[in-house]
Amino acid sequence: MKIIEVDEELYQYIAGKTQSIGESASDILRRLLNLPSSGVSSNSLDFNPEARAADAAAEEKRPEHSGDFSARGIAPAVSSPAKPAAKKQPQQAIQQTVTKLRAVLDSEAFRQETKAVVRFLSILTALYRTNPESFALATETESVQGRTRVYFARDEAVLLAAGNHTKPKQIPDTPYWVITNTNSGRKMIMLEGVMREMHLPESLIDEVRVYFVAA
Repeated sequence: MKIIEVDEELYQYIAGKTQSIGESASDILRRLLNLPSSGVSSNSLDFNPEARAADAAAEEKRPEHSGDFSARGIAPAVSSPAKPAAKKQPQQAIQQTVTKLRAVLDSEAFRQETKAVVRFLSILTALYRTNPESFALATETESVQGRTRVYFARDEAVLLAAGNHTKPKQIPDTPYWVITNTNSGRKMIMLEGVMREMHLPESLIDEVRVYFVAA
């Protein structure tokens, strides 16, 4: 295997030609050039913008490696930093979130809503609007995002790159997008993760759970 360097524009072009999760840089180029598969394993492209931004910052300190396109794919060689844990919020901020979210749960419109996805988005909107900073930190943690699948992002394209059937929707009145092709139980798991990272009480999580998980 050989190492070549590519500029950012070419990197984006190759990345945009990905047809499946896990497809490597060599696989993509072979397909574009109508070459047979080599059968040699290489790592897939890294499409996580946050990870790439962190990698780019690290690479600035090592200019001789900038833009490496190696046998292991074109993802930067440096490791991505661990996602931050949501910091503890002041009790007053937590209580404000509890009060406003309970107001949503008690509203006639929410109680009469039959679509889980609408309830799901309504709760996420309330969580964001009462405490945007805490919500942002919560949705970036590994426990909420998972290790292999992206659930929340500020760009629809990030979620689309994670799978062809994610059905991303923008959380109303927020800059965030979320996947919606999950059943009610999975939606509750996602909500539970965000609420726990925002340090909301278990009693409130239980109140939300009854709308997504059948007894």
